[in-house]
Amino acid sequence: MKVVLIEDEAIAMRMLRKILLVIDNTIEIVAEIESVTDGVHWFKKNERAYIDLVFSDIQLSDGLSFEIFDQLSITLPIIFTTAYNEYAIRAFRVNGIDYLLKPIKEEDVKAALQKFEQSKVQYNQSQLIELQQLMRSFQLPHTLPDPTFLTYHKDKIIPVQSENIAWINTQNQIVTVVMTNNQKLQLNETLEEIEKRLPEQKFFRANRQYIIARKAVVEAELYFNNRLSVKLNPPAAETVIVSRERVSQFLNWLQG
Repeated sequence: MKVVLIEDEAIAMRMLRKILLVIDNTIEIVAEIESVTDGVHWFKKNERAYIDLVFSDIQLSDGLSFEIFDQLSITLPIIFTTAYNEYAIRAFRVNGIDYLLKPIKEEDVKAALQKFEQSKVQYNQSQLIELQQLMRSFQLPHTLPDPTFLTYHKDKIIPVQSENIAWINTQNQIVTVVMTNNQKLQLNETLEEIEKRLPEQKFFRANRQYIIARKAVVEAELYFNNRLSVKLNPPAAETVIVSRERVSQFLNWLQG
């Protein structure tokens, strides 16, 4: 079986590769793709290559993987890997092969491969149109569910709903999330990993230390060197600065 992997997280890519080869060491991974740009380039260059199956993450560093399939009209069977909750991705079972919910487990990969082998799905034109419509619907901001993060406190695991986040700060490699009720919790993910999962229409990366929610912005005012200082509620202990290069982007985001 010839397989293409699309995944922008190195750890997740290595884990998926390892699991696939443990399940079946005859599987040939013909390409490992990390971005939409690389994906479009690879499939264009290898349009005559024989591929049995694609494993694809949804959210990549430069966009959604759906953009690859839309641009090139790829009709290959796809198993999606995603961090979205089961209610949002249940629709993939209608026309997709299957999905794997992160963190990926060996038994889930094995079940997905068995499903693929048993069905040997051949997409007809109507199925392809339905799948493309489903892909486009997932690109609309309002269809994407707000992510949930997990924070650990002593022996407790506490779910953190992104809709209740006011702002997130990193300092001395410690990531702190401040809720709208001013509760402070620590997350084990980096600010970069968190930023990828948060909806762009609701959250903005103000600088290297802060991600802020629109609902937390009280006001912004001019700061020296053509920057902006942002007042938040709950308030931050320090002045939150938007760099000169990001001021225009910030104002557009603030307007929605």
